[in-house]
Amino acid sequence: MTSSAGKGSSSGFKYTRPGPVAQFFISLVVQRVIPTVFGLLRRFAPVFRFPFTNTVLVTSFDYVQEVCARHNDFTVPYQRQVDHLDWVPTFLLAMKDTPAYWETMKQVKALWRTEDLAFVREIAKDVSENALDKAGDRIDAIQELMVPVTEAVIGRYYGVSIPADIRQDFFDGAMYLAGFLFGSQNMTPASIAKAQSAVAVVWEVIDASIAAAHKTPLPDNTIIGRCIADKVTDDKHLRSYLMGMILGYLPTNTIANGHALGVIMNNADGYKYGVAAAEKGDYDMVLKVVHESLRISYILPGLWRTTSEDQELGLGTGKSHKIAKGRMIYFSLMSAMMDSRRIPDPNRFDPNRPRDVYMIYGYQFHYCVGAAIADVMMEEIFMALLRRAPKQAGKVQYNGNFIWNMPLSYKN
Repeated sequence: MTSSAGKGSSSGFKYTRPGPVAQFFISLVVQRVIPTVFGLLRRFAPVFRFPFTNTVLVTSFDYVQEVCARHNDFTVPYQRQVDHLDWVPTFLLAMKDTPAYWETMKQVKALWRTEDLAFVREIAKDVSENALDKAGDRIDAIQELMVPVTEAVIGRYYGVSIPADIRQDFFDGAMYLAGFLFGSQNMTPASIAKAQSAVAVVWEVIDASIAAAHKTPLPDNTIIGRCIADKVTDDKHLRSYLMGMILGYLPTNTIANGHALGVIMNNADGYKYGVAAAEKGDYDMVLKVVHESLRISYILPGLWRTTSEDQELGLGTGKSHKIAKGRMIYFSLMSAMMDSRRIPDPNRFDPNRPRDVYMIYGYQFHYCVGAAIADVMMEEIFMALLRRAPKQAGKVQYNGNFIWNMPLSYKN
């Protein structure tokens, strides 16, 4: 998938990739400056009020977990963004701990079932193997392998059919919306207008898919088909759940796969463990390699919470930190998973670490509801790729803070 700079859509959404100068500085900040600054804060000031702002940075393992665990004290602020996106009922990850949240979670789990994982695995394996076989001996691992797998899961499993003529706009729109929701909390009229143009593309596809399924029923192993056949919920709620799962899946998995592959291809131990596991057909170890890669290179610097009352972190530890009402909390899972006080030698690649050091899907409340789907997809993609012992075959290109193109060569 090669989005041209400045490409427009019929909905008015226009996406432009950063130019080379902007990309250089983005990469410098995200890959070098932020990890260095967060590392210093993690050691000397793990709860730090950023000067002259309303933002508190939380960077250590224990304090990050405490923020996540105390979800009624440190609440999600994303409803402000959702209010601009014609998104009713609201996004699961914008909801607080209320009966409405748990009812929504119940319906989502009734639609995306654990027993569906075999079907998701079948899709991911089929698309991965076909893409690699068809490409011959050279492939753009992101755009020609990982993106098609993600889109196939959305199409064949969710039942959301993405028309070819707006495929790029759909992908770009979803990527932009994820940044709008979870990125900077300083919304501008321009960013709101752009998000509204982006969401229109995604709503159009979702609404068309639901309408088509009412006319021509889909199989009950698709989310839309199951919802309609079993009368799990109404169309209004279904469209909200589909939007949430698409925005939590397509952008996140594309970014995560790129980050994981970047580590594996550039870390001698990561590559060794990954290829050896794939040669043995060891799915469990392949997934451990991917998770360890994401611990070392997490998909984003941090997430946001806020306080409606004065709070205190670290009560009873002898090192408590007072946080005033109304502060914005920026907590970094990326930083936490590199905390040497909890993860010995964190820069060393070790896929056999205890599972409790990983927070790649979050921690406790708002833990990623699609984690099992993502794991199955990553197992099949990386198994198919790594068993071919790939080598880098061209320049890696970034788009913001994630890998956009990675040419690889391999032997079928």
